Parts: sequence; C-alpha cells; structure tokens
Amino acid sequence: MGLRKRVNQFFIRFYLFIFSSIVLIWLSTSLGANPKIGLEIIEENGNYGFKSKQGLVVVQPKYSMAFEFSKHGVAFVFRDGNWYCINVKSEELLSPFIFDNGPDYFSEKFARFVENNKMGFFDESCRKRIPANFDFVKPFENGTAIVCNGCNKEFMGEHYRIIGGKYGVIDKNGKTFVPIEYDSIDSVDLKKKIAKVKKENKVLDLKWK
Repeated sequence: MGLRKRVNQFFIRFYLFIFSSIVLIWLSTSLGANPKIGLEIIEENGNYGFKSKQGLVVVQPKYSMAFEFSKHGVAFVFRDGNWYCINVKSEELLSPFIFDNGPDYFSEKFARFVENNKMGFFDESCRKRIPANFDFVKPFENGTAIVCNGCNKEFMGEHYRIIGGKYGVIDKNGKTFVPIEYDSIDSVDLKKKIAKVKKENKVLDLKWK
C-alpha cells in the first residue's frame, strides 16, 4: 500500500472519528438531559456508571460510554459492542437501533429498537410501543413509517443500503394500512389517504378508507 493511500485512509478515519464524536455529543444533549433526575455520571477505570447527589452509586460503572439521564428517567449506555436504554434501577429496557455509531434519533417522539434481529419502535421513556416484527423500518414521518419484511442490508464499506423484500406502511398505533406486499413505497399522504407504490414495475396510487 502506497504512502499516499495510507495517509488518505488515516485522515478518513480521523474525520469519521471527529464526526462520530460530534454526533454523540449532540445526541447526549438532544435526548433531554435533566438534572431533576438527580443522577450524575461517574467514571472508574475507564468505565461509567451513575451516582446520586448524595454520592450513592446507583448504577455500577460497567459501561464504556454513557449519556445523562433524560427527563423521562432513562439513559443510553454502551457496553460489549451494544447500546442499551436503562432506567434508574439499572434495568436494560431495550437495545436501540444504531444510527451514526450511536442510539437511533427520535422522530415524532418515536425511535427504533432491535430485538431478535427484528425492528420495532419505542417512545422517549424507552417503552416498546410497536413490537419488533419487521426486518427494517424507516423513521416516522408525518405520522407514518415505511416498513419491510424479507429485505436485507447490502454493505458498501462502512455504509449499507436496504435491498429486496416487500414494503408497507404503519401508523403510530402499529396498524398496517398499506399491506406489506409492494416492491417500494414512493410517498404517503395520511391526510389524503393515498400512497404511491410500486409493484411488478408498475407505479400505483393506492387509496384506503
């Protein structure tokens, strides 16, 4: 490998590290850190946990990364290659979907989680609101989310795209109002109750009541 190529790879990794760090800092603040919870992050031998204002260790320092507790009484922590959402009792409630090297962002007060290689949605209190019944789900937008089954990740270096499978649309109650049987979903208008879908190379306007 030439010197120029090694230098280029070094700078690519360096900038990716800086970008990931900025994303993690943004997530830590945007997830609603709240001093009223009364827990503070502690560090011990490179691991992180939480203590009360009185100095009582509430969550043992066993995580390699930790965000502040949110106003909803939950925090995102990282250990053994996985992110978890925990409560003040140190219970691991779920494993969020990984987005940009951190826990998934909230869109319309919902974020994605992974369970048994399937995906679902949880709320800001880390309560599972829509069961993990799908192979992939997109974030909620205008009250709807596109979901798919039978789809797979095709990796391209550190990134990937979703290929194959059949697609449908759900609402925030988990109700499927566009059946998961289309090759793609191009657009959804919940107010007009119409979706532009593709099936067998045909673009269709699908309406529902």
